[in-house]
Amino acid sequence: MSKRTPNFARVLVPSAKSDDAGPLRADEIDAVIELGFLMANADGQASFDELESFRALVKHLKPDAKVSAVFDQLSDTLDKAESIEERVRALAPLLARPAARDLAYKAVYTVAVFDLETNEAERDLDDLLVEVLALADRVDDLELEVNEALNS
Repeated sequence: MSKRTPNFARVLVPSAKSDDAGPLRADEIDAVIELGFLMANADGQASFDELESFRALVKHLKPDAKVSAVFDQLSDTLDKAESIEERVRALAPLLARPAARDLAYKAVYTVAVFDLETNEAERDLDDLLVEVLALADRVDDLELEVNEALNS
């Protein structure tokens, strides 16, 4: 049985509708990675596929990073936080550019759907992301782009 891994090089292609497309800045990368971590842990227990998709996200955005160190750091940050919602709201301002918000959502959505299951906590986090990233008018297009990338 081969290991499934999402191809974030396909997923994180800037949307054709983004007029400010460009590489993610370091602070945006950190925010995207933490949001992906939060989604993998939304219900308090990450599945193997969620962890694998998070690992692939880290390796795509920070190829030289030690994933276990990133995981430990983000676990510590989450443990100290009041809630996942608090962390999401703290990270949102780091994603001020529309293209960065689009890519963040696409990354997090990939982590959410990669295990082919969603639960109430993941749906609630998805709703929160759509709200704080102001993506209500774009979310369907972004999800379609992710699904096409994952199926190609």
